Order: sequence, then structure tokens, then C-alpha cells
Amino acid sequence: MIRNDIKSLTLGLMIRALILSSVFALISFAAVTRLGTSDVPELPTGDGTGDVPDMFIKLVPNTLAPSNKEEMRLSSLRGRLVLLDMFYSQCPHCEEHAPHVVEFYNQYRQRGFTVLGLATDRPEKSDDVKKFMNKAKITYPVGYITTEVIAYYADSTNQGVPQMILFGTDGKMVKRLIGWNADVGKELKTAIESQLAKQPTVKPGSKASSKSGNNKAKPA
Repeated sequence: MIRNDIKSLTLGLMIRALILSSVFALISFAAVTRLGTSDVPELPTGDGTGDVPDMFIKLVPNTLAPSNKEEMRLSSLRGRLVLLDMFYSQCPHCEEHAPHVVEFYNQYRQRGFTVLGLATDRPEKSDDVKKFMNKAKITYPVGYITTEVIAYYADSTNQGVPQMILFGTDGKMVKRLIGWNADVGKELKTAIESQLAKQPTVKPGSKASSKSGNNKAKPA
């Protein structure tokens, strides 16, 4: 009799826990939905006026581009053409795509394009991430992905890697691409060039040209 009561109590607690977890999941989903589907995903604003909270990314030390910075505020990238590049150091497709992202970065960074790599590896696997960075000759910042970044920017139905999210200078998402092959590479390059073409151009020798020359985009 006691054994049956224990079984009944245990079953009841399990059902209650399941119901509560479902409720919490629905609440969380609703919160993300209000911020992610009604509007185009965008980078956080530095003054906190937007719907997206600022996020702090712990950076991986880069021997090819040494820096004293240990973390980066995502809001600091707003105003530039930005690619968030999510990858896993042990992913063959990620190893294939990384050199192409490096090529785009080197080709367009002087025009205001920058990249933030986001490793899905655990921080204790930093050696794997560093090997990945060195092999691909990555000089742009690389950090560890966070649950907030995943919630706000990763595809909700496909969180595979590599996953690349391009943001325009207005901070809003322009394109999200998942996986890698020649067609994806062409699509990404076209999207980057299309956004760069929208930037205002100035005539050589003009005051605006002189001013912009003194404020050249610095590599991130």
C-alpha cells in the first residue's frame, strides 16, 4: 500500500514538473517571439534604447592579431557592416568556409566591413579554437557564443554551423546563411557588396573625402 502511494506521488510530481517546464518554455518562447519575429533582428544599441539587450562576448586570444581586449560588447559593432560567423572548430564545413570569410574580411575591411567569429566550442576547448584560427589565418576577433546570441540571432529551426548573419550599417539583419558551398559563398559575397554599394560615396579631394581619410575604418 505504501509502495503504491509512493508510486502515485512520484508520478504526480513528474506530471507537475512536466507541466511547469512546458509553461516556462512557452513563456520563454513568447518572449523571444515578441523580440524576434515581429521585427527584423538587429544588433543592440549602445545606449540601451533598443529591444535587444547588450551582450558581452568573451574573446579568444589571437596570436595573429594580439590584443589586450578580453571581451567585446556587441553594441560596439553597430554602425558597421558586420558578419557574425558561428562555427565549431571540429566541423569540416567550418574549416572549409573559414578561409573564404577571411578573404572577404581582408578584401572589404577598409570599406567598413568587419567580422566577429563566434565559436560554439566550450571555453575549456580554447586550444582547439586557436588551432582553427591559426589554420585559417583569422585576424578578426573571435569569441565564444552565448545563449543570448543564439536566442536572438541563430535560426530557430536550424542551429547548424557554419551559420553566418550579416547586419547592415543600420544594425538590422540583412541575411542569414547556413552551411557552406560555392553557391553560399557567392550569395554571401553578393550580399556584402550590395550593402557596401549602398554606402554614400564622396568625390576625391572633397571635404568629406578628407574627413573620411582621417577616420578610416580600423580592423575590428
